[in-house]
Amino acid sequence: MKMKKSGFYFACTAILLAAGSAHAGKISAVRVDPPSIVAGSQAKITVDGEDEAVCGLRLEYGTGDVDVTKMSAGKDLFPRSFMHTYAQPGTFTVVAKGGRDGNTLGCQGNATTTITVTAPPPGAIAAGASPWPACPDGYKLDRRSVSRRTGAFTCSGMKGAQLPPSGIACPDGTAYFTNTRGTLLGCKPQR
Repeated sequence: MKMKKSGFYFACTAILLAAGSAHAGKISAVRVDPPSIVAGSQAKITVDGEDEAVCGLRLEYGTGDVDVTKMSAGKDLFPRSFMHTYAQPGTFTVVAKGGRDGNTLGCQGNATTTITVTAPPPGAIAAGASPWPACPDGYKLDRRSVSRRTGAFTCSGMKGAQLPPSGIACPDGTAYFTNTRGTLLGCKPQR
């Protein structure tokens, strides 16, 4: 049986790809340190595995953010660590699996773990966040009204300011308020 030249190259390429994937790096575990953080903080995610050859590693943080990186035996070795900031509270599933990186085939295996992200305590300031509460458009913060202990604050309406249709989000332990004219709004301690 005669094979065309292009068919021969295709067959050889398929054999080499199959052989290469049989000896690709293998993912064995993923760890999160610490396993529980406060929103706005960073966690260190470490992927463990075996280094056998070049392969692509895909790390999904559970927030929609993804990193894909190339692992190379002798150069980019397991364990491989990544830093990720979790901005919102919740429980997130972290997945490490093979992922194509350019022409590099994905690593073998996969591993999952979870991280728990809690809301900061009332009045706490997340890393990199403004130390002052945010007022809606058309309102200005009265800095003297801010209570670091309770999280309460008041915003004054500027000329033409309109109340936000759904109010504003208030820290735990406080409740949204506004005066009858809509010239003041904010968060006050719950009694």
